[in-house]
Amino acid sequence: MADWPIAEVARMSGVTARTLRHYDEIGLLPPARIGSNGHRRYEERQLLRLQQILVLRELGVGLPELMAAGADAGSDAVLDEADGQYRSLTGLSPVSADEFRAIGRSCVDDEQWQDAYESIAPGLAAYQCAAFEAYVAGRLPVA
Repeated sequence: MADWPIAEVARMSGVTARTLRHYDEIGLLPPARIGSNGHRRYEERQLLRLQQILVLRELGVGLPELMAAGADAGSDAVLDEADGQYRSLTGLSPVSADEFRAIGRSCVDDEQWQDAYESIAPGLAAYQCAAFEAYVAGRLPVA
């Protein structure tokens, strides 16, 4: 599995390595691993979490709220919201897990949908897609 050093993650994300170390210290974004040399390494899961954190920060959510709400797309609060969306859809018409997953993917695959999400906040389309995927994986029964 690919991983990136803290300096590369800082460069890619536009946050400082100091910010990433702070997020680790407060438990908001621990790295995937810390090498024997003490260097933090991040995998795709942490990069997605960082993207979610940055989107929510851009929307004005503070660090205490991020920590309390668990900004991870797989957190209970986010999954509860996705559950509400799923129930609303199934109230109109039956929706399979694959169809709900496809709706989530359309947030990033469909240019108009992606533009609409990104106009709200950069990274929001990917966050919505990840939330739907986490909901299907964690809360919908396997068909």
